[in-house]
Amino acid sequence: MAIVLPRYLKYFSLIVMFFAVLYKYEIPSDPSSSETKTLMLTKIATVQYDRAHVYKVITNIEKYALWYPNVARVEHIQLIPVHVHNHEGEKYRLITKVPLIGDVSSSLIIHTDERPKQFIYSVDSWLLETNSIELKDSLTSINSTRIEWTVYTRRRSILFQYILLPFANFYKNQIVREALFSLVMQIRDL
Repeated sequence: MAIVLPRYLKYFSLIVMFFAVLYKYEIPSDPSSSETKTLMLTKIATVQYDRAHVYKVITNIEKYALWYPNVARVEHIQLIPVHVHNHEGEKYRLITKVPLIGDVSSSLIIHTDERPKQFIYSVDSWLLETNSIELKDSLTSINSTRIEWTVYTRRRSILFQYILLPFANFYKNQIVREALFSLVMQIRDL
């Protein structure tokens, strides 16, 4: 005896399969470029403190929850050897509060720690994001620092690139703007 599915269920199945293919099929990267990341946004702020002070606040991942929105707490996963002066390779667990879902865990890995110029880390959240925070001396005033925060995503699926990326850009833009504002307040308080 054959099972006959209702017509709407057949169409719904086709739509689900279509989106599944779009989710899995990745856009090939340019062969001449080793870049597999997509630029999401760049935010800039200037603070009236020297680079060393600003860098010290930004790289203190233990206090990340004080200035980054929705992060409830940070836990160490993997420490680096004591004789290493930078934090490259350190891993942390971020516990993030998401409305209607609750606590979500993701890993933060420090990739580059060029004291006091650049700090690059990645987060394995749904965006697969890489954050680059670059500190430059401000040209307009002495003893001030220009913060350039750039966020990339490693997601390359067609579904993400053409349908979800505008929404992800809007979401991440709001989060980074709030984080940058809170970071400036945190730098002033320390």
